Amino acid sequence: MQTKYETASLILRICTKNDAMMVLDFYKRNYDDFAKYEPLTKSAMTQLRFHEDLLKYEYDTFLKGTTIRFYIFEKHNPLKIIGTVSYRNIAKSYYSSCQVGYKMDQSYRRKGYMRETLELGNQLIFNELSLHRMEAIVMPDNAASIGLLEGLGFQREGLLHDKIFLNGRWEDHYLYALINPKEA
Repeated sequence: MQTKYETASLILRICTKNDAMMVLDFYKRNYDDFAKYEPLTKSAMTQLRFHEDLLKYEYDTFLKGTTIRFYIFEKHNPLKIIGTVSYRNIAKSYYSSCQVGYKMDQSYRRKGYMRETLELGNQLIFNELSLHRMEAIVMPDNAASIGLLEGLGFQREGLLHDKIFLNGRWEDHYLYALINPKEA
């Protein structure tokens, strides 16, 4: 797996500790919106040191083959992160699966960028890692994300009750899965 890929409009690359300022800027711009859907701590997410440590951890797990997080940039602006996609809990052998998660800067949504990102990322995961299954979870009220997943061929498999503690309460999430198209 390479550390950088390109689509028609975008650059997907693995960031390192040296990119922490860009990552910090991405989270500062979008913190309130992201906090609706994931358990973030504002004090941590707005500190440079946190992102330096996280990027080091993510790079180490990339080298181990257990997590791949691509940061998304427009080709004409390679110094501003506009989104991220992560493939985590990568398991080979009997499980042959991973989980995918993604987020897009609120100013860059509804431009087809995440679809473009996931089309390439999912293809890389299935082809280069030869995984069989990919899973995603999404809150039932996140219509845009549900539409994206279903448009990419993910199938809803069920409802996970009280899956994640967000904003002071346990939230249900739908479980979606995509089977490697070469095996389906």
